[in-house]
Amino acid sequence: MEESSRRDERPKAESELTKQGSQDPALQCIPIPVHSCVVVDQTIILAVMAAGLGLAPSAALAQNSEKARPGGNLPIITEVLYAVPKGEAGDASQDGSRHATGDEFVEIHNPSDTPIRLAGWTITDRNAPDAGQFLFVFPEFRLGPGETLVLFNGLDQTIPGPVGTAEQPPAKPNDKFNNAWVFTAGNTSSGVGFANSGDWVCLRTAQGEVVSCVIWGSPDEKPPVTDDRLITLPKTSRASTQRTLAGLDGSFEAHPTVAGLRYSPGTPPPPAAGRQLVVESDR
Repeated sequence: MEESSRRDERPKAESELTKQGSQDPALQCIPIPVHSCVVVDQTIILAVMAAGLGLAPSAALAQNSEKARPGGNLPIITEVLYAVPKGEAGDASQDGSRHATGDEFVEIHNPSDTPIRLAGWTITDRNAPDAGQFLFVFPEFRLGPGETLVLFNGLDQTIPGPVGTAEQPPAKPNDKFNNAWVFTAGNTSSGVGFANSGDWVCLRTAQGEVVSCVIWGSPDEKPPVTDDRLITLPKTSRASTQRTLAGLDGSFEAHPTVAGLRYSPGTPPPPAAGRQLVVESDR
């Protein structure tokens, strides 16, 4: 999203009230009116809604779960277009016109040999829910082995072919995008999109666990993880960034020019066992 569309001031998320547990968690419940007391990994989460402090237990649970590392076969983010090229070359959604926000996209790939159920999984950026957050929640949908999906921002877009939404998945793969599964976030605000100067995008499970996260620039808000699930993207002003290999060992580079375009939604990079892409510098 172009910098003129960014919000300069975004309130910080409210801090959450937690209390560390001991060998006897019950001893940690302090004598105040509480709605419930939940023990998660020796952490006592005090739900103080009844005490009038307005903190829901789900918020603290989400913070705890996003730091957990999910197991099993997992999809990965393989391409992000946060700086839409100018002119006709920026029409990533193929709807006939370039849109600085609507043509932004995130590509997700399943490198495993088993299908992955994505119902309730989310893709978000750094912003808080009340401060222009980009948020997409997947409907009931399974991403098959070796399959790819593309999620467009969707602002003022009429994307050709089968397109899914948060309410319903696409009827079939979209042949306009290399037979990938295509979704639109259906965004209706120019203030909701990726900041060119700095942002992050994370894929989470339905339980809030971070699966894959990418960051670029210097966003004010810190990403939820700092381990190998977080990858720093190169700075680019006229191309997407794409993994050089379709696996966790693939680093991100500015997308090479292919048929005059610097992005390829729906076309994942080679598998980890294959060769690396030859990329051009973003001059």
